[in-house]
Amino acid sequence: MVSTSRTPAGDAAAPALITSIQDWTRLSSRSFVPLTCTTTSPRTFRGDMAAREAGKVHVTHLRFGPHVVERALVTPGDLGAGRFKVGVQLEGRGIVEQGEDTAELGVGDMALYDTSAPYRLEFPDDARLLVLMFDHASLDLPPNAVTHLRARRLGPEDPVHRMVGSFLTSLADHMGELTGMTGQRMGNAALDLLTTSFNRELDGQVSVSLDEKDRLRATVHDYIEAHLADPELNPAMIARAHYISVRRLHQVFHEEGTTVSAWIRRRRLERCRRALEDPVSAAVPISRVASRWGFTDGAHFSRVFRAAYGMTPSQVRARALAA
Repeated sequence: MVSTSRTPAGDAAAPALITSIQDWTRLSSRSFVPLTCTTTSPRTFRGDMAAREAGKVHVTHLRFGPHVVERALVTPGDLGAGRFKVGVQLEGRGIVEQGEDTAELGVGDMALYDTSAPYRLEFPDDARLLVLMFDHASLDLPPNAVTHLRARRLGPEDPVHRMVGSFLTSLADHMGELTGMTGQRMGNAALDLLTTSFNRELDGQVSVSLDEKDRLRATVHDYIEAHLADPELNPAMIARAHYISVRRLHQVFHEEGTTVSAWIRRRRLERCRRALEDPVSAAVPISRVASRWGFTDGAHFSRVFRAAYGMTPSQVRARALAA
């Protein structure tokens, strides 16, 4: 494997092995976020990693000796905040701690953690790991819902988690294929599959919860996702479908730190972004892409798209086609 923070797709650099925990700390911090790594066996520590950018997802395949990774208290201005990391245990054992939650991982297990808060990872044995890192906004889940997923083991005994884990494991075996548009699509597929696994886990939590708010929140989000293409989708429509008042609906989203309209807009924009980045849709007018996902006013769509992504729809499309 190539020991580098962000190996360009198709890079043919000679493999390198990290032999000091200090170098491993520096490499890990460059590839992910500022971290501290320690080991009780500094003389025998070995590690190497290969990284690829797959669309919105930074994918890293790592092998290493026993050590501990710590993310310290996040301070204002920390450029590493605002991202999720998902670790897939490929070999060995791992322990993920964040807040009051702890997950012990074996081969085939997955766990999510958040770079915006301190966390600790412990690997007591030689291990191999796949890590996917992406911005909070890339995940199709409300922010508050993710707090119920941090440092939770998602294991292969659940068939959905097993299928998702199998796909992610295959990424580690074919890192060289994560290039250009293929890599971008694989990254999008990984995000979609992770969202499926996370929704599966949240649904399981809701099914045993006595809190009616959890059940309502889950069904409302499923309904919105299924009706994003409908330009008539609005708070009144959603409230009617769930036999609740609009006021109650707004309360649900207020508790998640957002609004109904903002969430619908965010999800529609993400669908549009993916379509604009896909060469298959290159001949489809931008206005049609926008209307396909509920934006009936082209000028409004361009404004909110640029505000969300820092680029116009045409710039996003041009950049993707040039990749």
